Amino acid sequence: MSGAAESCWACGSKDLTSIYEVDGIPLSSLILMTTPEEAVTYPRGDLQLVVCQHCAFIFNAKFSPDSVDYTQPYEESQAHSPRFRVFEQELVDHLINDYDLTGRLVFEIGCGKASFLERICRQAGARGLGIDPSFDPERAATDLDIKVLKEYFDADHTDLTGDLICCRHTLEHIGPVAEFVGLTRISAGHSDAVVFFEIPDADRILAEGAFWDVYNEHCSYFTLASLSNLFRSVGFGVLRLQKGFDDQYLLIDAKVGAVDLSVDENAVTQVVEAATEFTAKAAASTEIWRRAIDRAHEQGKTVMLWGASSKAVGFLSAIERNESIAGAVDINPFKQNLYLPGSGHLIVGPSQLQQLSPDLVIVMNPIYVPEITEMLDGLGLHPETRAVGVSEAELAGIE
Repeated sequence: MSGAAESCWACGSKDLTSIYEVDGIPLSSLILMTTPEEAVTYPRGDLQLVVCQHCAFIFNAKFSPDSVDYTQPYEESQAHSPRFRVFEQELVDHLINDYDLTGRLVFEIGCGKASFLERICRQAGARGLGIDPSFDPERAATDLDIKVLKEYFDADHTDLTGDLICCRHTLEHIGPVAEFVGLTRISAGHSDAVVFFEIPDADRILAEGAFWDVYNEHCSYFTLASLSNLFRSVGFGVLRLQKGFDDQYLLIDAKVGAVDLSVDENAVTQVVEAATEFTAKAAASTEIWRRAIDRAHEQGKTVMLWGASSKAVGFLSAIERNESIAGAVDINPFKQNLYLPGSGHLIVGPSQLQQLSPDLVIVMNPIYVPEITEMLDGLGLHPETRAVGVSEAELAGIE
């Protein structure tokens, strides 16, 4: 693997197997551009996913930490979706009720725009501390006792702690994952904190051949097995480990415990086998979507993507059908009238679809299909709606 990492970021093993490669992908998918010219000339790089035969961790061996600058305007929020807000409320209820957070201190690593931190502090009457280089103080609530540092969490910040330390959708952006989780353990040790992490589930990505969920910012990919292996190896005891949000995310609760270097060899074997099948599944899925979009284009149909997120950038980078897709839709107002990096597609709000009259809408996350269909119906639009991430039988039907 010339020019790529030669040892596992999680356990240090050199027993790595390459499973997927994509060249020329945008280095960022959520730093949106103000002009199409700026978007199509956005810097690109190469990606090579490898799986560790020892601990089942999957990562981009060609990832460069300098390739993404999170101090730039970075729009990651999903809080505009009703379905996602329901999921977040379930998390908030669990954390407050199970760990007695009323009136206590919550520390969030990688808090983004601090919407989750605000939500949990408001409900629990808690104090909040956050850290994230992309934090925007102009979007922060002013009626809560919350302080956010616009910085990266690193070894200089391990004195920061709380009664709960949470970290949502951040670990997948980290290269040295063992070091990062180890730093979190130091922070948790100051206060005997409960630690909660939430990250995408790679089991689903492997099973679906979900090429749209592979992009530069996400350099680290976890399954239940590899996430448990990592946390135990740096000295956490796992309290709860499960999937959530329609099995799209992994959720782990942990507290400082003893170092445990054991691995479930059967679980590791299952992940490695699934990982080695990903290449063929991703290739087959890519070709099916290419043919479906080509056919729609030949028939003069207007094709739109719904969800101007990393998934859209990953999807467009792989299928290479930019001219056949009219643009992307997103309900997040902070994304609208900006352009996707790499492809240069304009992002519009739902209300603008009445002018565009799409014939085919490709939904980037199937969990949002019901709310999207309701919005389209409300606009008097009834296009054909297809979602990525469907079953093999449904995927075959797309052709």
